[in-house]
Amino acid sequence: MTVRVPGRRAGSGIALRQVKRNLEAKGTRKLVASLNLTAMVDFMSVLTVFLLMNFSASGDFTYNQPDIIPPEAGAGEELKRVPVIAISATEIIFEQVRVESSTAVLAETDDYTLPRLTDALKKEREAFEQIRRDQEFDGKILIQADEGVPYKLIRRVFLAAAKVGYANISYIVRQKGGGG
Repeated sequence: MTVRVPGRRAGSGIALRQVKRNLEAKGTRKLVASLNLTAMVDFMSVLTVFLLMNFSASGDFTYNQPDIIPPEAGAGEELKRVPVIAISATEIIFEQVRVESSTAVLAETDDYTLPRLTDALKKEREAFEQIRRDQEFDGKILIQADEGVPYKLIRRVFLAAAKVGYANISYIVRQKGGGG
């Protein structure tokens, strides 16, 4: 096989040569751009440290809402991931979906059973039983309520959960002394 001189290449036309000469003559722009690797490494280091500081091995499944401030308690356990009912002065939220209005529930009679919350809890139980056929339903649920919510409202949520089979109810609290 003999070595031959290459022929014309795409992009080697006269017009492109003229553009190249014009750019080189200006001196303000370079044809080769260099990246500052130090700045990129610094940025990635800061980003990595930020993500590591915000990472939680157990996961954050409580709802950070300004209108829900849990009460303080001296004793407690680490939370495990189970369905969460959040109760504020204005609404009742099950797994980040608004299901009831707190003011409307308080205005109802004593035998009001929170039908939308009960339906959502039934669906969650059915999903648990369908996915984990080999496990018995444990009935665990967390209630995250604002410390100013009336007991009447919390009692109705407890009764609605117990009616569906969620008898193992835990309450989310703040650690006494300013802890999380």
